[in-house]
Amino acid sequence: MKTSVYQSAEKKETFRAVYNNFLSAMPFAKRTIDTPYGETFLLEAGDPTKPAVVLLHGSCSNSAFWFNDIMALMNDYHVFAADIPGEAGNSSEYRLSLESSDYADWMASVLDALALPRASIAGNSLGGWMALKLATTYPDRVERLMLFASGGLAPIRADFLERAQAAEEAEESISFDEDVAGDEQVPKEILDFINLILDSYYPLNIPMPLFSKEQLQRLTMPVLYVAGLKDELLDSPAGETALRAGVPHAEIYILPDAGHMITTPFVWMLPFLAT
Repeated sequence: MKTSVYQSAEKKETFRAVYNNFLSAMPFAKRTIDTPYGETFLLEAGDPTKPAVVLLHGSCSNSAFWFNDIMALMNDYHVFAADIPGEAGNSSEYRLSLESSDYADWMASVLDALALPRASIAGNSLGGWMALKLATTYPDRVERLMLFASGGLAPIRADFLERAQAAEEAEESISFDEDVAGDEQVPKEILDFINLILDSYYPLNIPMPLFSKEQLQRLTMPVLYVAGLKDELLDSPAGETALRAGVPHAEIYILPDAGHMITTPFVWMLPFLAT
């Protein structure tokens, strides 16, 4: 029996009402596609004749968090931002298995539904793990790979997982504060929205599997990695070490004042995509 990630049907409805209100003000197309893994909701912008870029958000977020990046990319690229199944968005509310090829197959089915043989893929945190899963499983589908505070390269810090597990067992919610971005400023309305998400669903509370050196060596496409030294969720220097060992051609930036939330990914995406 499938289990919804939402704490209750009422909380799901309340969250989605706020989320869809945000989306209604965004100048992007909204579409939902069917996949073997349930419905997938996407934002779409830009000229369909331009190179395709697919954005995958992190846990405890959704496609709305890519707003500034879509705006920055849409003049030169055909941009899609997908709500990940089993996260707080408009896609299927059932989480897939991290231990199988489910998420790679889901992403491949999304590309198929969008008639995209290949695309550049950007992922943040959990979305970075998804991007790595796709790129190591189906490397021929990925034009360029862009990882921001990505999971899958170093273990999640144990204290965060313990908090998430304890909150789910107690049927309580965890919360984020502005420290999630290190020294960067996060608007209060963004923090409030994140905390609404956390009050509405159960975040992932198991470790994301790590990619081995042998798996990372499949990444022959251009690879970008951007992470914060003050990341309280992931060990960014350990992620850099793993990536350098498996993908020596990767372009890597460790930001000394940034935390887990990289607030302006487009600053690195635009020059990387243009080379």
